[in-house]
Amino acid sequence: MALVLEGTKERVLDLLRLRPYTAKELAEALGVSRVAVLKHLQDLEARGLVRSEVRKCPGRGRPYRVYRASDGEAPYAAFCGDVLEGLERVLGREGVVHLLLERNRSLFASLNLEALPLRERLARLAQFLREQGYEAEVVEEGGRLYLCQKRCPKLALSREHEALCQSELLAYQELLGLPLVREERLAEGGSCCRYRVE
Repeated sequence: MALVLEGTKERVLDLLRLRPYTAKELAEALGVSRVAVLKHLQDLEARGLVRSEVRKCPGRGRPYRVYRASDGEAPYAAFCGDVLEGLERVLGREGVVHLLLERNRSLFASLNLEALPLRERLARLAQFLREQGYEAEVVEEGGRLYLCQKRCPKLALSREHEALCQSELLAYQELLGLPLVREERLAEGGSCCRYRVE
C-alpha cells in the first residue's frame, strides 16, 4: 500500500531522504515555523519513517539533533541525488539538462499530441503527469492557459538539482509546440509549479 502523507509532512520526508537536516534547516527550506516542523518530525518518528540523533557541536556550542529518513525510499532517493551530483561534475549542468531532456522525450513519446487542439494537448499532458505521481491540472485565468503542478514526486531532488526542472520545462515546450513561461516553482517555495502558455 502506498504511503500517504499530508503536504508538509511529505515534503519534510522528501528532504530527509536526500540528507540529514536539523529542524531549523528544514523550517528554512520549507518556509514554515520550527515549531510546525518539530510537530511533523515527531509524527514521522512515531510512525517509524524518521529517526534522529544528538550530535555534539564543534567547539563550545550546545548539542543539536539531526533527523534522517528511515523509510524504504530513503536509500533510493539518496542514490539518485548522488548520481545527479556525479553527473553534474562530469557533464556540467547543461550536459545533465540534455541527458534528462532525452529521458523526458522518451517518456512522452507515446503521447502523440501534434494533431490535437491546445487545450486537449494540455489536458492529456496533465493526465499523463498525474499517472507519474504529479498533481497536475490545466487552469484558465484571464484568457490564458496554465499547466499547474501542486505536487512533484521529485521535489526534494529538484531543490538540490535545478536541472530536473529545466529539463521538464524544455520537454513540455517541445511536446506542446509552444513556449512556456514558468511563473512559480515548488522547489523555490511556491505553491505549485506554474507554467503559462505563450
